[in-house]
Amino acid sequence: MRVFITGGTGLIGSALVDTLISRQYRVFALARSETACTRLRAIGAVPIHGDLTDPARWCATLPPVDAVIHAACDFSDAMTDIDRTLLDHLIPAVHAMPGPVRFIYTGGSWLFAQTPPGQSIDEGSPFDPLPEFQWMCSGIDRVLCDERLHGVVIHPGCVYATGRHGHYGLLDRDLQTARTKGHVTLIGDGDVTLPMVHADDLADLYCLALGNATPGSSYIGVAINDLTNRALAGLIARHVGTPDCQIDAITVQTAMTRLGRWAAGLARHQSMTATKAVTDLGWHPIHCDIENDLRRIGMQFRD
Repeated sequence: MRVFITGGTGLIGSALVDTLISRQYRVFALARSETACTRLRAIGAVPIHGDLTDPARWCATLPPVDAVIHAACDFSDAMTDIDRTLLDHLIPAVHAMPGPVRFIYTGGSWLFAQTPPGQSIDEGSPFDPLPEFQWMCSGIDRVLCDERLHGVVIHPGCVYATGRHGHYGLLDRDLQTARTKGHVTLIGDGDVTLPMVHADDLADLYCLALGNATPGSSYIGVAINDLTNRALAGLIARHVGTPDCQIDAITVQTAMTRLGRWAAGLARHQSMTATKAVTDLGWHPIHCDIENDLRRIGMQFRD
């Protein structure tokens, strides 16, 4: 199977490229810089040199593929227009392919509301997105409602990684400050829980969806629930931080000022279930204990 990936050197995309190549897929990945192209070639992928913000330059020359995975997002205020313009060009390019093409679109946990105690979000839960991610709802509608796309949606939790290709995802900021400045930042209420998933487990879910998902279906990709922000901060401080590492609390508004309005999601209390992915696709994530991953990261930094 020939698969094209947007965001091929990003957090999700880089894990996808590695996983797909290891399973004998032919991988084409969008790369903005020559450095990114070189990195992709080195691991066996075919780079498509182009910018997400200018799809007209490369969509028309996209090689024939059997599947597209849209895994690119830059968290900027311009993403609404970027994603709409991308789909304006990419969808017609997919329609012009010689055979049927599966199109996997990436949603996310912040498209859903906060959850009361004892409740979990599943694929049937209604959307109630953070305003900064409303654009994803439009993209999902376009992909799922287009019968020619064989569309599927994956909703990851908050994605983290353990250092492959330099990616740590959700953990990155606090890992760096813990080891270099001796502090971890706790945003908002320390009792908030964020549903989480390791990028490698998520890549496995995308692979399963490529081969087995029913067109028009959606799947939640979450492996860790019920870990509070306070507990996560403590684990980072213990396993990665300096001996005197401290936990500094800031308000959600301060986080939004420092990081962008999207940071409100870091204080959105949620629990999500991946039962459908496990039952329908046979997904079995292996990164279910983040403390083990943090121990390994701490050892990497010490080495």
